[in-house]
Parts: sequence; C-alpha cells; structure tokens
Amino acid sequence: MAILTLGITAQVTNAIREAIVTGEYEPGQKLSETALSEHFQVSRTPIREALKQLEREGLVEIIPRVGTCVTKPTEQELRELFTLKEVLEGLAAGLFTEKGDLAEIEKVRQTVTDMEKALQTSDNKLYVEANSIFHETILEGANSSKLSYMLNLLLNQIPYNRYVFITIGDPVRREQSLKEHKAILNAIEKGDRMEAEKAMREHVRASGEELRRDIERKLKNS
Repeated sequence: MAILTLGITAQVTNAIREAIVTGEYEPGQKLSETALSEHFQVSRTPIREALKQLEREGLVEIIPRVGTCVTKPTEQELRELFTLKEVLEGLAAGLFTEKGDLAEIEKVRQTVTDMEKALQTSDNKLYVEANSIFHETILEGANSSKLSYMLNLLLNQIPYNRYVFITIGDPVRREQSLKEHKAILNAIEKGDRMEAEKAMREHVRASGEELRRDIERKLKNS
C-alpha cells in the first residue's frame, strides 16, 4: 500500500509540476487541495505531499492560513535566475564541445538547419521545437548529471516555456537568435570550448533580456 501511495504521489507531483512549468497554472495562482484532489481523482494526502515537494523545488509557496500559490518570482529573483541560467548553459556548451560525439554534433547541426527553414517559412512552432532540441542535446551531450539536475531545477522556477513563443514571435529577435545559434554551432564544430561557452552565454543573456522584460511586464500588470 505504501508503494502504491508513493507511486500516486509521484504521478500527481509530476502532473502539477508540468502544469506549472508550461503555464497552465500561472504565477500567483492559488491551488486548492480540494480542487486538485477532484481533478486528479485522488485523496488529499498525495496532493498535500506533492505540494510539499513542489515547495522544496521552489515552484509553489505554502502560506499558513492562506493556502498554496504558484510561486510568483520577483524582479530580483528573475535577474538571479537568468544569471545562473547563463552560467550553467555556458558551462554545458563548453563541456559538450569537449565531450560531444559526432552523432550529437550532427543533431545540433540539424536543429540549426530546421531553425533556418522555420525562419524562411515563418513557422514559429518548428523554430521553438528545434530550439528546444538544440539546448537539450547540448545539455545531454555535456554528460553531467549534476549540471542537468541543477539547470532543470532552475528552469522549472521560471515560467520559461510560456514565453519562448512570445520572444520568437518577434521576427527581429528570431533572426538574431538564429545567428546566435549558428555562432554556438561554429564554435562547437571548431572544438573551441571557450568560444562555445562565450557564444552560449551571449545567446542566453540576449534571450533572457527579452524574456525577463516580458515576464516583468506581466508581473507588474497581474
């Protein structure tokens, strides 16, 4: 019975986490244990345990006598989160340049080709998908479980995926983003770790500035 309960709790935790990360539950939104229990058709015990785990991950805030709310990052927190993202993704690019095999490099190369195609056809969905695979492949190829854990934990604290489409929707930013991805790929192909790390950091910094400005506007207006 304990094993079954743990399994249900894990499933519920994953489902709520996914809803927060993708923006289904918005920053500041109150989460009702009763409503979640009814939605997932489970008792309130696994819901309560799931929310405690998500609080440890920084995704929700449990406020005594008020309830549980999706974490609403402050402007200072956003600056800190994006600064760390820049450092961690830069490190991933450097490690990938040293460790990445030919198949992984070819996969990264293909994503850039897909981004070019998406730019030519104004296919934002394809661009976002290729962008996601680009970064995921580099992180996986860096072959550092600790780095992957830290970066994914960090990204979960930002409603990041919600805003990627908004940023890419700007044709000027989309074109500049493609140039940045090409610069990263070029450094990887040359085997230049320092250049790859620098190019990735510059790309993340530029993307982060666009995303952070949009997030901050939404937070101020919410």
